[in-house]
Amino acid sequence: MIKQKAFRFRGRFIACIAAAVTLLFLGILYDAQIRNAIDIDESTAANTVVTQAAVEAARGEITDRNGNVLVANETVYQVVLDVDAMGDYARQTDTVRRLLELCQRSGITPGEGGLPVTWSGGEWHYVSDEPFSYLDEEGVATQTRFARLCEEMEWPMAADDPAKTAEAMLATFGLEGHEDADVLDVLYACYLREREILFTTWYFAENVDIGFITRVKEERLPGVEIRTSTRRVYETPYAAHLLGQVGAISAENWETGENYKERGYAMDAVVGISGAEYAFEDYLQGTAGVARQITGLDGTLLSQDYAELPVAGDTVSLTIDIDLQAAAEQALAQHTEEINGGEGGSAVVVMDVRDGSVLAAASWPTFDLATYREDYQELVQDEKKPLYNRAFLGTYAPGSTYKIVTATAALDTGLITPYDTIRCDGKMEYLDTTFRCWIYRQSGGRHGEENVSDAIRDSCNIFFYTMGIQLGIDTLTEYARAYGLGLPTGIELSESTGVNAGPEYSERIGTIWYPGNTLSSAIGQSDNQFTPLQICNYIATVVNGGHRYTAHLLRSVSSYDGSETVFRYEPEIQNTVPLSDTDRAAIIQGMDEVVESTATVREAFSTLTAGGIQVGAKTGSAQVSGQENANGLFVCFAPLDDPQIAVCVAVEKGGSGAATSVIAADILQQYFADRLSVAAPEDEEIPVGGR
Repeated sequence: MIKQKAFRFRGRFIACIAAAVTLLFLGILYDAQIRNAIDIDESTAANTVVTQAAVEAARGEITDRNGNVLVANETVYQVVLDVDAMGDYARQTDTVRRLLELCQRSGITPGEGGLPVTWSGGEWHYVSDEPFSYLDEEGVATQTRFARLCEEMEWPMAADDPAKTAEAMLATFGLEGHEDADVLDVLYACYLREREILFTTWYFAENVDIGFITRVKEERLPGVEIRTSTRRVYETPYAAHLLGQVGAISAENWETGENYKERGYAMDAVVGISGAEYAFEDYLQGTAGVARQITGLDGTLLSQDYAELPVAGDTVSLTIDIDLQAAAEQALAQHTEEINGGEGGSAVVVMDVRDGSVLAAASWPTFDLATYREDYQELVQDEKKPLYNRAFLGTYAPGSTYKIVTATAALDTGLITPYDTIRCDGKMEYLDTTFRCWIYRQSGGRHGEENVSDAIRDSCNIFFYTMGIQLGIDTLTEYARAYGLGLPTGIELSESTGVNAGPEYSERIGTIWYPGNTLSSAIGQSDNQFTPLQICNYIATVVNGGHRYTAHLLRSVSSYDGSETVFRYEPEIQNTVPLSDTDRAAIIQGMDEVVESTATVREAFSTLTAGGIQVGAKTGSAQVSGQENANGLFVCFAPLDDPQIAVCVAVEKGGSGAATSVIAADILQQYFADRLSVAAPEDEEIPVGGR
């Protein structure tokens, strides 16, 4: 009995001790975790490194007027290095070596770091003759980036002893010799950024595959970051001059030029640099996000999330029809060399006469945006200038296509009516000089009595010489400018403004304007120089009732997900040319008769005519000083009774303007393809020459 009592006593005593110990531990845990708890953020800061970085937003897509995607994006992976996160020099070199070994095993070519010293022939050499300084455009000695880094790293700048500089660089990083030149090249690129000599991102490797990414992550290399980015994908081989290119902002251009810094761009952001990419940059550029990364003290990435999500850029819809654009480029490629024997380039512009929208604009030769960077050196050295947008930048004497300006001025001022005639005897005398009509030069012929419609049909020089004398150069220029010739069209891309011939321009270039120059100007010669875009817009103005619309390439803008319309273009009339319906009808009648009276043009448009589509046109041949063959120009519109579309074709050294009509015909057949397919009976073949 006594033993049982003793046993119960000991059991209770042990239980009390256990309870006391438990309470003690609970108190300690409460004090540590509740009363004196460490904040999670403080804990993270104590054991990890938290950084934030901008996340590139996807650039907006570009489509044609029908929603066909022309430029899109694809996701790519890039390797970026941060030497600060790698540790000391020894760990940096170790990380870079291991990364280079991974590249070798994976068949990945790392990016070039731009190391300005190289090992060859058993010794070190400087890559440049001026490794440390050079003379800028103003003749001022300027320090190179290499020299600035040498100063920062205290490397000797031995102009006559590259080995001394190279060995000091190697010694800094504990590298053994020229065998480590590839490691040194990578570290050189990194340290230009680490010492803030360059701010643009350098990619150790670009467009790497998932397999390489997996192997890099398995190695758990500190300071090695895989970034997701996008690059432009071109869904069409056409419209290269219109779509343009993108590129990273250069360090020199960040604070100047386009004010990218003030506009909130990252220093190495990708921006539009030409074409629609540049013109509509504000819509296409998305809003960058912010990524938060948490890394261990050894540089290992522990987690990543978004502090701010990136927002993709807007979708830009252009006015062009990519099928019509393709037809235009194919027509130029097929016919240009047939016409000029490969002696020059060509261009075509197609516009909707009802609102000034550009439906197609092509320049030949052209290039492929998908291979632009690889082909660049070859493209810039090509004598035919494939990078040159002849449609908007090329200027050409309009030749006889200008005669409609002269006709408009003569009719609108009341100098003539549509029924008045001028006699063409093949030549005329003016100020002791003989001026000849083209028909006289060609065959000794003459046109006889010509009214304005006849003169347009026959392209009679004598008629328009006579009008030019009586109108004077100032009046001719007034009407040319009313049609937009020699003025900006308003197109969003770069364009030339051209030249109106006259005393003012002659004085500007240091020549004398003679009265006889007015006659040449009246038929589209002298110093008159206009772009195919200007000429096309001028013809559109003639046939649409006299409204000169602002030429434009932007149709609309929508949010990246299509849920919202951000912008929709509204047609804008720049000017109205005062011409009565009767006078305009006389001009259009002459253009109608050009097609019927010119065998080459009639044959080119036979398919359209057979399909019930009438076309009005005007040919032009413009002789260029010192050039054997004239430039060939051709303008047209259709349908004759309800104008919708205007076309201007220019073929350098093409000779006859009529010869270029085949290019315009191919384009119109594409535009009216649906109507032509309905008009042609399935069991009947339309002969090439018409019915």
